[in-house]
This record gives sequence, structure tokens and C-alpha cells, in this order.
Amino acid sequence: MNVTLKLPDDLVREARHRAVNESKSLSAWLSDLVSRELHEPMNEAEAPMSLAEAMRVPGMPASFYEKEFPLPDRKQTKHREFTFEPE
Repeated sequence: MNVTLKLPDDLVREARHRAVNESKSLSAWLSDLVSRELHEPMNEAEAPMSLAEAMRVPGMPASFYEKEFPLPDRKQTKHREFTFEPE
């Protein structure tokens, strides 16, 4: 079936380069792309991973990630006096 699409020139140019890199025509490359997209299971409810989730090491027990790292109370730390003037 023939379909007419209106796409920005720069997008078509980049798609054509990708198709050539895979030794395909633009039509074949787009057909594969659409087919892949349509046959993948849809996970609309799946949220992107947070940084903490992305940094998890496979096989580590959950207790490894439950450690707390308390920060010192900034109000109780002593501040050092310094100047930028030459001595």
C-alpha cells in the first residue's frame, strides 16, 4: 500500500542515511521501524527508572541499599575564618 507522509527535510535526510547504513531502502527501513514499534508490548504504566534504580547492582540483597548515611548538622559545625587579602 502506498502512503504519503509529510516529514521535515532534516528528519528524512537522517532516516535515509540510517537506511543506507543498513543497506535498505527508506521504505524498507521505515517499514521495519513501524513493524518493530507495533509488535513491542506496550508498557504505558511503566515509569522511567530513577537514578537510584539505575545504579542498583544485580544480585545485591535489598539490605545493601537500606543503609542511611546521616549528614552532619550544619548549624553545629564550626566555620573557619579566612580572608582573601595578602598577609
